[in-house]
Amino acid sequence: MKGLYYVEVYDGPRRRSLSLKTDSYELACQRYKEGLRELLNKIRREHQATRKTPAWLPEQLDDLRQEYQQNHELDAQELAASFTGKRGYKETTGELKDAKTEELAELIAGVNAITWEELRVRAEAVRKHKTGSGYSISWHKNIDQILQRVPFTPEQATVRSIRAWMDQQASKGVTSVTLKNWCSALQGLIERAITSGHAPQLAPNVFKQIDFSISKELELKNVYYCPTKEDYRKLFNEVLPELPENYRVGIELMVWTGCRVSGTKHLATSTEPGWLDVPDEDGTKGGGRVPVPMELWIRGRDLKVISGSRLSAALKKVHPKLSNHGLRSGFKRATRAAGIDSVLGEALMMHKLQELEATYGGEGFPDEALKAGSEKTWEAIRGYINS
Repeated sequence: MKGLYYVEVYDGPRRRSLSLKTDSYELACQRYKEGLRELLNKIRREHQATRKTPAWLPEQLDDLRQEYQQNHELDAQELAASFTGKRGYKETTGELKDAKTEELAELIAGVNAITWEELRVRAEAVRKHKTGSGYSISWHKNIDQILQRVPFTPEQATVRSIRAWMDQQASKGVTSVTLKNWCSALQGLIERAITSGHAPQLAPNVFKQIDFSISKELELKNVYYCPTKEDYRKLFNEVLPELPENYRVGIELMVWTGCRVSGTKHLATSTEPGWLDVPDEDGTKGGGRVPVPMELWIRGRDLKVISGSRLSAALKKVHPKLSNHGLRSGFKRATRAAGIDSVLGEALMMHKLQELEATYGGEGFPDEALKAGSEKTWEAIRGYINS
């Protein structure tokens, strides 16, 4: 008896699978899409379950604060206890026995300072209200890294404290580009809290009083090198023939799809012929689905994962400034040269289109449109190679 078919994806370094509950190839193909969706949803739920979240929603805290402020006879601890259902006081301190309920009472009474984590939860709620879905795992990971480095609370943030923090981080080797991104993220958290009415006392947004912008010259230095026609010819005619097959497949996949280097390992587990399916997990920035030349898809069946640094090192044989992400820039240029719709070009880059979908509905472009756009882009790239 033949074995059962499974759908498999990578969850970070872990390989995850879900049985399609059939040993029939035809039936397994029919169940693949739904099985992949179910597996990705399962992984997403597990990630969300491990994320620290408060026991109450921002809207509920707002309602409790408003009720407390409108009725001065109410006791914040009693109000919190009635909400959680956990009563009882410590005889020595007078605090509620349940730590979470005591924390809620302090938030209702305004004793506790507003936290960055509280603002993150509020921003997530605003995002879900506007787009129907929250931020990606990679967004939360980035916020985690920033909040580990911020020494002040949102209410303690002043022009002086922010500037001192930026100077301190710069002395530790943090680049001005990174600092710009960090400050922009913190500014966004405060802005969502103000405009949603969650923390109007944070207005005006102090980060808008700080100049953390960088010059156009510095921005240009951080733009990835885009390969020229000569680079494409050298890559395919001189460099790739000298590399092991798994290196060639990984590099060619980035050339023909514009995928991030983190997406290359998912070719081996993409079971639908002619398609690369990248799950929404850490490092993939939301994942996505794009066409792959069939010959390359077949070669990728046995692709062994190659580190991004090794692939990037191989590209240095083409041009010292060429990197993995540079191939992504080259693909973007090819979509423009092919004359395809700019939004379709973004979809082929696996960029998220939440605003477009929120306005017009649907879940992005149909497979036929993606395939047609890819084929035009591939023709442009072939022109570079054969010019």
